[in-house]
Amino acid sequence: MDIIIQYIKDNPTLIIANIIAFVAVAVTFISYQVNSQKKLLVIRIIATVISAVSFMVLGAWTGFAMNCVAILRNVAYYNKDKKPFDSKLVPYVFTAIMIGFGIATWTEWYCVLSVAGLVINTIALSSPSAQLIRGSILVTSPMVLLYDLLAGNIVEAVKELIAIVPAVIGIVRYRKGKKQE
Repeated sequence: MDIIIQYIKDNPTLIIANIIAFVAVAVTFISYQVNSQKKLLVIRIIATVISAVSFMVLGAWTGFAMNCVAILRNVAYYNKDKKPFDSKLVPYVFTAIMIGFGIATWTEWYCVLSVAGLVINTIALSSPSAQLIRGSILVTSPMVLLYDLLAGNIVEAVKELIAIVPAVIGIVRYRKGKKQE
């Protein structure tokens, strides 16, 4: 027990960031079980705001920047039926912004994993299909997991590892042939 107490005393920022990330993880898991893009996006916006804060506390600036852009992207996708968000160029604009911020915040080789994962997710989120969004988790989670581990956001890394399970459950639950919202 003394080792745990000493670890907490020596790493308060890491502990605080991971507590914040835990809240983001709980909200994210809820998002995998909704069956409409709009509901999924609202819940993901909330989770992404909380996640951005955890990366900011860690000083993991690529993770923070990618989450900030993801918040704006998700708001744009939520409003995709309104101008100027109804353009087919929106996913590509956000992809370019993510790449630009990724270059600007690059500190280690693994930063590219966060950028690549969120770029793929950006393209998937431009689809009206909640199933495609869930499926993108199966591709992006391993990339983001490694970034999270190397950046010190252990809870977010565990989320990415576990995220595959509710994503698969959602894919099976709302498989083709079942009514979509």
